[in-house]
Amino acid sequence: MKVALMQPYFFPYLGYYQLINSVDEFVVFDNAQYVRRSWMNRNRILNEHKESSFMTVPVSKAPRETKIKDIIINNHTNWQEKIFHQLLYYKNAPYYNNVLDFLNECFIKSNSNLSEFNTILLKKTCTFLSVKTDITILSEKFPTIESANMADEWGIKVSKALNATTYINAIGGKDLYSQQKYQDNGLGIKFIKPSLSSYKQFDKHFVPGLSIIDVMMFNDLNAIKDMLEMQELIR
Repeated sequence: MKVALMQPYFFPYLGYYQLINSVDEFVVFDNAQYVRRSWMNRNRILNEHKESSFMTVPVSKAPRETKIKDIIINNHTNWQEKIFHQLLYYKNAPYYNNVLDFLNECFIKSNSNLSEFNTILLKKTCTFLSVKTDITILSEKFPTIESANMADEWGIKVSKALNATTYINAIGGKDLYSQQKYQDNGLGIKFIKPSLSSYKQFDKHFVPGLSIIDVMMFNDLNAIKDMLEMQELIR
């Protein structure tokens, strides 16, 4: 059984979904400290200047040490309407109407907790893309789990709690994780190396690494399913 653990991002890029698609259970790491101006409350889309800009979910002020699970969305502003206005740039994209219908369904019910909201979006997006991976929340599934002494030990704790055999991590952690430490705990560890193939974004140069929303605007479901498989697990 393969598992992965990641912070809950807001409509993350394709590589994040490649990670979800490569494991049997994906655990939302909501016990970590919230990082301001991170992918947890914003992501990039195209704009009318033929470059990328951020779509953002505003959050209420909180102390620096606040955990992700305790971050509250600032719903005093109509941020959903602002995002829809930003997405007007895509009005001539082939799947604009489908994506707008999907987003309306995502935003129809307001949620005040950022982690819970992002988890709902991840689940809805995976359903839309036919990704079957189970998605659970760390603080809900293991409310009494002890904090790890070092960052690379969270994967060990979660893998053991789930009786997993292999932990999959984003490629960015390859130089930070001790493979020996995982082997000593009877676990395999691999890192996902995403492949972000280009696709037509109107008549402009390709801007890689944008939110999954951009991918959905320009590609049908079969094409996206193929993209989800375009990754490599390395040691």
